[in-house]
Amino acid sequence: MKIALFDGIVETHVASSLERALVAAGHTVLNTGKVGHGYKFATDPAQLHVLNATLDKVIDFRPDVIFVFRPASLPMPLLERAKRTGARMVAWLSDDPVLWDLSYGPVVDNYDVVLHCGTARVLDFYESMFGRPTGINFPFWTDQAAFPYVFGSQPRESDAMFLGNVHDEVRRTRYFDLGSLSSSIRIHGSVGRDYYHIGGGFLDSDEEVVEAGAKTGLAINIPQYFRDHLGLETWFDGLDKLGFFQYPSRVIQYAAMGIPIVSVTPDADDLASFPEIICVDSIAQLDVTLQSLLASSSLEDLSHSTHDRFLRNYSAAARVMALESVLSDDSWKDLDATERSLWFTQFDAVEAGREQAEPMPSPEIAVPNERIELSATTKARSIAVLGVGFRRVTSTSSVAMRALQNLGHNVVALDLAQYKSVLVPDPNNEFKFVINAAKFISSVKELPELLIISALDCSVTESGRDDLLAAGVRLAVIGDEHAKGGEKVKRLASRVDYLGMLNETVASGLVNDGFESVEHLPHLVDHAFRVATDEVRERQERVVVAGKRRLHLNKQAAAFRDLADWPSAELFIEESPEEFGDLDLLAAALKSTVVVAPFDASIPGPLPSEALPFAMASGSLVVVPRGVGTMNIAPAGIASVSVREKGELAMKLARLASSKASTDRILAAARTAVLGPLNAERRFEGLLAHVFGAEAAASDVPQVDGDNGFGGQEGNWTLGYDRRSLVVTHELIRGKGTDLVATVAHAISDESAGLYMLTVNVGKHVAYAEVLKKSPASRSLRVHVPKNQKTPEVTFAIVPTSKSLKVRPAAFPSAEISNLEWAGALGNVNSLVTLSTSPWGTGSAHR
Repeated sequence: MKIALFDGIVETHVASSLERALVAAGHTVLNTGKVGHGYKFATDPAQLHVLNATLDKVIDFRPDVIFVFRPASLPMPLLERAKRTGARMVAWLSDDPVLWDLSYGPVVDNYDVVLHCGTARVLDFYESMFGRPTGINFPFWTDQAAFPYVFGSQPRESDAMFLGNVHDEVRRTRYFDLGSLSSSIRIHGSVGRDYYHIGGGFLDSDEEVVEAGAKTGLAINIPQYFRDHLGLETWFDGLDKLGFFQYPSRVIQYAAMGIPIVSVTPDADDLASFPEIICVDSIAQLDVTLQSLLASSSLEDLSHSTHDRFLRNYSAAARVMALESVLSDDSWKDLDATERSLWFTQFDAVEAGREQAEPMPSPEIAVPNERIELSATTKARSIAVLGVGFRRVTSTSSVAMRALQNLGHNVVALDLAQYKSVLVPDPNNEFKFVINAAKFISSVKELPELLIISALDCSVTESGRDDLLAAGVRLAVIGDEHAKGGEKVKRLASRVDYLGMLNETVASGLVNDGFESVEHLPHLVDHAFRVATDEVRERQERVVVAGKRRLHLNKQAAAFRDLADWPSAELFIEESPEEFGDLDLLAAALKSTVVVAPFDASIPGPLPSEALPFAMASGSLVVVPRGVGTMNIAPAGIASVSVREKGELAMKLARLASSKASTDRILAAARTAVLGPLNAERRFEGLLAHVFGAEAAASDVPQVDGDNGFGGQEGNWTLGYDRRSLVVTHELIRGKGTDLVATVAHAISDESAGLYMLTVNVGKHVAYAEVLKKSPASRSLRVHVPKNQKTPEVTFAIVPTSKSLKVRPAAFPSAEISNLEWAGALGNVNSLVTLSTSPWGTGSAHR
């Protein structure tokens, strides 16, 4: 089957593990990842736009099943769109029954399959509300790729661990219960005021969870009691009678790691489907049981039996078996609530051969090689970089200069201090500046093929854009700091060949809007700095703070105050410029044990500072603040250490110091990022391919030329799988411009209807686009070509509506282009394209 996984929850391993298990079972999967948030139906226009764009990708995938992880992300209009695909709609209610009033109850009747998370009491409640059985119990799951077996593999840091938050109205009692125990406890979650000093640091990644799990003897579960929601938005009459959340995600993670579990559960029968969990009925009994188990000689046996239960009934592979069954067999509807709460236990992934019976060891850490291989460029380009910060080696402008030179291009720096006259105040007051194209053309001795505007709040007018194009100059904008999208950013994106944005969220929104010129381009680090780092022989045993301003450090994280007792140095761009003015000095300074990289609070967001990728490239352990801004280049807990609470930094670094494998894991992930998405040479190669790719591709497209400008073929050409585009050229057009008239007739199969688009471009600008839905169909087009273009080009093409569409020759549409004619423009033509269903006159043809 083709199965789309729509949205996700905070525990991203749940969807990822299901995807892996589905693929292993032979299914084709599209996993959108986490796109929504909150537990109420989305109403914000920006959020709805993102959800609609994500649903577009799902619809293009043409799934048999759409598995929805968060029903709130499919409000009724979107849910109806999804249902019209004909796919089976599956909803998983991961917070059952707490969100009954807010987003679960209203949609139960609109899904083909409902997967609950709860005991028989929860299933019976739904049946009483709808008068029928609504679904089966489908508890949390994961896999060994996310959480391998690690019990007893590291010296113990605590007697027991608790994974979860203890800092809100519903969960705060847990903190005081755990603090009352005589056993040594580590809480990994949001703790708040830590009176008992039992906080073990927030775990920012699955990898950090695994590393903490390897250092404990037991795992504790204190369930979320529904009665504690009284007075909250999630409360509804009768919620308290439904008990507690049966199997939270932490229980399944514990089991996957092989950690024996003790749960405070008033009624052990509620956990009868996981008999290896040790149940106690009070906090006092919990303490006694912990000490008894730790002293027991059978603790390792309990670990293995707990892990075996996970593999059989709580692994992602077991859930795939259950999903396959519920999609093909509805006999569960004849079962009572108790039977439906245990229904999932019939699926044994080990017995079915979908899980191996033995624990999988943790994977080896692969540390990428320092060597950088630069691919040779096929053509040296002339490039000018107009910007600021050329004297600062970490700036966007400096990195661009070095990377482009390293790629073999002819690059000149146009420092704004010397070229202020080419920028003028934006007449529309949207940006600080717009580029004066005429002034630029007259000021530069040799016009470049590409002008890169770097780290400036600058745009270009439509006429300025036309002037640059007429002069043969392409335009790219990088280092864009806009914190949100909007019409002004869309206008900028439509007028440049490339727009590189620091904010990943804004970039994604523009890409979803169809702006192919836009890309998330974070701060980068280049090959020259990596070489300079290699030449520094010794790594200094100290902490270095590297960022924009000291003020940013002081504001962002109380945890950074732990540095007061450590040997440290501070490198702030605005306060210690010497190191940032020399690559060798900066490399020597950053090659330290730890580098703390506060975010740049001067950038709306805020966003990581330009020093962060250099810190990662130095091979130091990089520390960033948690929850300050968008973290898109050094994922917390994976390629960096993230901290917020006082004392957390010291605790995390001590834990890493005791495990070389854990330290190597973070350093390897940072190195992978530096050599991949943060690699300046690689990213600027991509920028150039984006800007000049159309030019290179044009040489592979048949050029219409010859008698009457149309090769003596009487103006008939066919587009299809082997010839997907056709370029019509004209000599220099003067005056008001001219028009190209043409008849386009297309044919498309029912199978491919809506999956392909006919586009007509004038140069790089779209003049006409039509999704091909009906066949056969014919259009008469009149395309206006503006004046003063050196070599006007009109391109007819058939393209997929989605980049993820797998193009197949048999299903590819065809189109016939006929009656081509260059016709003189009659007066001013305000729109790029005019449509007509009647024949046009016989204007004179031009070559």
